[in-house]
Amino acid sequence: MNSKTPLTSLKLQTQLLRKQLGKQGIDNADPVLSRMEAQLNMVTRLVGELLDLSKIQAGTLEYAQETVNLDDVLQEVVEIVQQMQTTHTIVVHRAASPPLLVGDKDRLEQMLLNLISNAIKYSPGANTIEVDIKTSEEAVTLSVHDQGIGIPQEQREKIFERFYRAVAPHQRAFPGLGMGLYIVAEIVKYHGGSITMESEMGKGSTFQVTLPLKRT
Repeated sequence: MNSKTPLTSLKLQTQLLRKQLGKQGIDNADPVLSRMEAQLNMVTRLVGELLDLSKIQAGTLEYAQETVNLDDVLQEVVEIVQQMQTTHTIVVHRAASPPLLVGDKDRLEQMLLNLISNAIKYSPGANTIEVDIKTSEEAVTLSVHDQGIGIPQEQREKIFERFYRAVAPHQRAFPGLGMGLYIVAEIVKYHGGSITMESEMGKGSTFQVTLPLKRT
C-alpha cells in the first residue's frame, strides 16, 4: 500500500468538510480548515522527501526520459506556489529561446518547487523572489534569488548534504528536515548538471542550476 494514502484521505476529507460546512453557511471554520490543509501539505511533502531519500540511498529513484521545456515547467510551478503563498511575488525572467532538456518533467518540477519554496521560507522579511532562465548553445542556466537572511560562509559547503540546515545561532529555527536541497542536488546530478550557491548575510542568496540542453 502507498504510504501516502492515509494523508491523501485526510486531505480529501478536510476538503469535503469545508464544502459541507460552506453549504450550511458555517464559514467561521474556514481559517482552521485552511491551516489543517497547510499542515497536511507540509507532512505530505516531508513523507515524499523521506521516500525519495530512501530510494536515492538504495539507487532505485526512477527517472523518465522525455523532452521537457523548462520554461513550461517553471510556469506550472510558479502558478502552484502563488496559489499557496500570498506573502511573496515570484518575478520570472524567461529564456529568449525554449530551453529543451531530456529528462524527467516531474523531477525537474520537484527541483524548481524545492528551490522556490526554500527561497520563500528563508526570506520572511522580503516579498519578492526572482527566477531567471538563460540559455547558451549548450546549456540552460536557472537562477533563484531571494532577499532573505543569507547563509553563513562556514556553512555554505554543507547545505547540499543530507539533513543539513544552514541557520546561524541567533536565527530562529525554520521548519523542515534539511532534505530538500540534498534531493535537488541529486536531481541536478542525474540530469548531468551542476548547482552552485552565492550568499551574503542579511542580503539574500542565489541558487544557480546549469543543465545541458537537448542535442538536436
